[in-house]
Amino acid sequence: MDEISLRNALAMTPVKEFRYFPETGSTNDVALEWAQAGGPDGALVVADAQIAGRGRMGRTWFTPPGSALAFSLLLRPTPSEVEHIALFAPLGALAIASVFEQRYGMPVLIKWPNDILLECCRPNPAGLRKAAGILVETVWQDNLPLAVVVGVGINVAPEAVPPDDQVIFPATSVEQARFSGDTRPLKIKREELLAVLLNEMFTWREQLGSPEFFIAWERRLAFRGELVSIEQPGKPALTGRLLGLDPDGSLRLLVKDEPIGAQEQNILSIKAGDVTLRPAL
Repeated sequence: MDEISLRNALAMTPVKEFRYFPETGSTNDVALEWAQAGGPDGALVVADAQIAGRGRMGRTWFTPPGSALAFSLLLRPTPSEVEHIALFAPLGALAIASVFEQRYGMPVLIKWPNDILLECCRPNPAGLRKAAGILVETVWQDNLPLAVVVGVGINVAPEAVPPDDQVIFPATSVEQARFSGDTRPLKIKREELLAVLLNEMFTWREQLGSPEFFIAWERRLAFRGELVSIEQPGKPALTGRLLGLDPDGSLRLLVKDEPIGAQEQNILSIKAGDVTLRPAL
């Protein structure tokens, strides 16, 4: 991937301005600076490698050269989108899920609120593995969001997968993921994947906050109906059964292992933020 191949791939997308870096610290940092300097809606930052890539809660995102897709999309929310500002992370997740399913035939689950999980080589003791993540950051003026930066990191090739001892959740790459014994080689051109994915993001943007948006998200929600653990900094972990989503995208958690329809006071609404969701052991 280079600037010329990227420009050719982006020609059929809504992106009109982009910046490409063979290596940068973080595409989100570049996009945030561009947003504050007046960057337009739909501006894009792409890097072949990141040396200071970031995930949620200050974690490092591993982005070696030639093997991952790392980009940040700058969006200027419309007045109607401001009402759904918390939904830009699942917007990215739904776009990735749709492309993986339609283009590569890969069933996808979304680990709330922003991780893409693939079932690798099922049946497999390793089970679900993370192939992509999303980090959304917002530029505010007073109480109004002036810009939203949707940062996406995708492990495309096996070289993009960090060692097991460096991750909290098991990881994989798109090219590694196989189902039902499929061993055919899969090689992905990152700029082509990026173009398809960007078009899908703009398509889902048109449905932000709609019933169709939530139906598609909840249908792919990982661990629905299962016991999970919610970890919050400085607070005891919560264990409960994951029921689904609230209309604002919060997670509904039944904190007592009782049948669905039990007392409403046992159901908590967990908002995205400094929280970590894990399957309960």
